[in-house]
Order: sequence, then structure tokens, then C-alpha cells
Amino acid sequence: MITIVAHRGWSGEAPENTIAAFKLALTDPDIAIIELDVHLSKDGVPVVIHDHTLDRTTSGTGPVKAYTLEELRGLDAGSWFASEFSEERIPTLEEVLQLVKGRCMLHVELKTMGDEYAGIEAEVIACIHRHGMKDEVVLSSFDHDSMKRANEIDPSIPTGLIFLGKPTLLKEQLWYTGATSVSIHYSFVTRGLVNEMAEYEIDMGVWTVDDPDILANIVEEYPDMRITTNYPDRLLQIVRQDRITS
Repeated sequence: MITIVAHRGWSGEAPENTIAAFKLALTDPDIAIIELDVHLSKDGVPVVIHDHTLDRTTSGTGPVKAYTLEELRGLDAGSWFASEFSEERIPTLEEVLQLVKGRCMLHVELKTMGDEYAGIEAEVIACIHRHGMKDEVVLSSFDHDSMKRANEIDPSIPTGLIFLGKPTLLKEQLWYTGATSVSIHYSFVTRGLVNEMAEYEIDMGVWTVDDPDILANIVEEYPDMRITTNYPDRLLQIVRQDRITS
């Protein structure tokens, strides 16, 4: 069965990584997972935004880490998308956990690079524990050292490795970091890779697929795939049509 992941919330219809986008993703029970991105504010609070800088998706400028939570909360995080979202603010991870608890799984991507956010893993994991959600969250990152650190802090919270290309020695990387899932850009997926991950019981997913034809091809070729998309409605239409015709 296809697993539908709403990328940064339902970000095709609402500003990404905002409460509005997350609430929209919660309206359809066939959306199994909501994906989001986390940075640390200047005062060490996990906040939900994709870019390392504020310029693209908020009224602010410069690095996220240069601002306290109070300063970040004063920024407009929705008008760039559409004027009706002008009241949207940068959420904290805690706010999203409170919203989603008991309703949907979360994939929380840590946006660390090198030593940029020292201690982000511990802060995020502590937040997850405060809300009793270790069974409702998967941590992931392009920074695989970060996932190794997260696994060492609490191996009961599952972790995943994100790749742009097709890696070599993938099984060894998973073993080394303790990760149990893989997310890869859809253009690098092969039947051999999917079969290999299934053999080792590794959860496999592709990102970020928005084109309806490509979505349909993936659904046909890999009917058990986890698919991340900005437009869950497009994928839902394909999946539901398949149910009718099968």
C-alpha cells in the first residue's frame, strides 16, 4: 500500500511548515505522515522552518539561528504564499507535536550541517519525550552523523537517512548509524534497491514527487512505496482511482 507523506504539511495549498499547512494535512485520513523541518533558535528552541535563512518564507532576513524564539515569532511566515495567510508564524516543534499527537505520524528532519546546531538532537528528543510521542515520530536528516547521535541518545526513536543520489554501501551506513529507514530522490530509485531494502526490512521512501505522471508511474511500479509530495491531493486521486478500478 502506498504511504502518503505531506511534505512540510500540505504545502501545495498552504505556506510550508506552518500550522495552516499541518492542519490541512490532518483533514484527510489517507495522509499517513506529515514531514517537517527543524532548526534551533538563538536561545536553543526547536523551530519549524526549512531554510537556514529566513528570507524566502518569512518577513525576516538572515540566519534562523541569529534570532531568539521571541524575535522569530514576530515574523510573518505566510504572506509570501498568499495574503490570507499573513497571520501565520514560525511554529515551534512543541506546537506541532501538540497539534498532531494521536492523529498522524511525523517525520522530523533535522536541518543540521556540521557543527551548526550542536545539541539539536538532544533538544528535539527531549521535546518528543515531554509529549510522550516517541512512537509517533521518526527523525531524519541528510547529516547522517546527526542520526547516529540521535540513535545513541535514544535508540527507541526510529531514525532515517536522506539521500539525494544513490549511495554505495547503504546497508553498512544503516548499520553504522542505527537508522531503519531511507529516503531517496525518486529519480535514483531502482527495483534492485527497493528489493534490497525490503530484504533487510528497511522502510523505503522517495522525495519529493509532484508531477502527476511521475506519481502515477511510481504507484504502478512500486505499490508499497512511501511517497513524499507537496500535493497530497494529486497522489490521493491516483491511489483512490486505483482502488476503484482494482
